Amino acid sequence: MKLPQLPLGVRVMDEDHYVLEQMFAQAARIADSGLAAHLDAILAEIAAHFAPEEAEMERVGVPILACHRVQHAALLDEAKKIAAFFPSAEPQGQRGLIAFNLAQLVADHVAGPDRASSDFFVERVDYSAPDRRRA
Repeated sequence: MKLPQLPLGVRVMDEDHYVLEQMFAQAARIADSGLAAHLDAILAEIAAHFAPEEAEMERVGVPILACHRVQHAALLDEAKKIAAFFPSAEPQGQRGLIAFNLAQLVADHVAGPDRASSDFFVERVDYSAPDRRRA
């Protein structure tokens, strides 16, 4: 498994965070005409990431799940604001909205709420067992 810039040690988080980081980096290489579709794909990936993450948090018994769900909703709201501004920006600005603004929004979430939640995973799941799928 390839790890994101800030690995949390929780597979369901780390795998998707890595995918998102790669998508943010790809913005520099996407043709101008493909930027809107690329943004849509990133937004879909972000939204799709939340459901399995929350399900695993519930399964493991992460006590701050309700707060984390609120953080997910807030992140999606901010991402929608970026998406609303996107069509009025020039292609270089659109790349910045993806590779900087949206990427930073996700990075802040990873470093804050996800980092805090990952501590509960590590406390509750024995990741050293060879037959244990890492959460």
